[in-house]
Amino acid sequence: MRIVNIVLTILIVGLALSPFLIGERFTWHIAILIGIKALLALSLHLMLRIGQLSLAQAGFMGMGAYASALLTRDVGVPFLLGLGAAIAIPALIAWVIGAVILKVRGVHFALLTFVMGEAIVLVFVEFVFPFGGNNGLMSIPTASIFGMTLRSRESFYILVLAVVALSLLVLRIMLHGQSGHILRGLDSNEPLVQSLGIDALAWRRFVFAASAGIAGASGSLYAHYLSYISPEAFNITTTINALVMNVVGGVGAVVGPIVGAIILVPLPELFRTAIAWQQFLYGLSLILLMVFLPRGLVGLLRRLK
Repeated sequence: MRIVNIVLTILIVGLALSPFLIGERFTWHIAILIGIKALLALSLHLMLRIGQLSLAQAGFMGMGAYASALLTRDVGVPFLLGLGAAIAIPALIAWVIGAVILKVRGVHFALLTFVMGEAIVLVFVEFVFPFGGNNGLMSIPTASIFGMTLRSRESFYILVLAVVALSLLVLRIMLHGQSGHILRGLDSNEPLVQSLGIDALAWRRFVFAASAGIAGASGSLYAHYLSYISPEAFNITTTINALVMNVVGGVGAVVGPIVGAIILVPLPELFRTAIAWQQFLYGLSLILLMVFLPRGLVGLLRRLK
């Protein structure tokens, strides 16, 4: 198991550094999108680890994107404060709402979070002020850290890598040690966890808030990279894509969502020359991956080990 994790870590680090070797503009673009999508997939991965499927992650991503964009563009706050708000606002809302919706599990929780995600997008559409309605927000300022504006894709990619690395560290801390035992217990045997005097609902709320914060961070990076956001970018399709990344990469490992993002984000570009067949080939590729890799790529490597 340890050998597999070491091999995966080396491969991911190598792929993360590959844009510096290739140096092409389009490669930087794909690498940045992989990092942003991997963050969203990591946020969903955290919920899957406690046996809960949250379909509101794209909505939380949208909260982070709009919060960071409005604060930096209209209020003039620094980017780092905007990023902090993009993390804190979804996390706080998830913590508050989690006290109610986390009392249910299974398909009912998935449906509640689906409604929640759609309601968030509806707010972005209906309230032209301040969210811009269907037209979204334009002229979002470029990320700037300590007076240094990250105009080049290379510099922004380094920022994305730093946020992804920090999120991985947070997930690793949460999923290991005593907290890891508790989270696994919430998935496999919650009555046993409660019998030990542990407040299961409080832990679920904590995980839900952490996952929403990570999704908000991905939204902030998305907004400041593209300088434009609109409500359709945060619909249920975005969450489903993040779920597929977890399935393809492997739900049983923290690096699974990152592996899935590395595979799936560039996949449409492989079929760019076949525009008429692009969606069909993309869907067929996903079906084949799920049929032949039911436990994801990480699961395959562990089985070979």
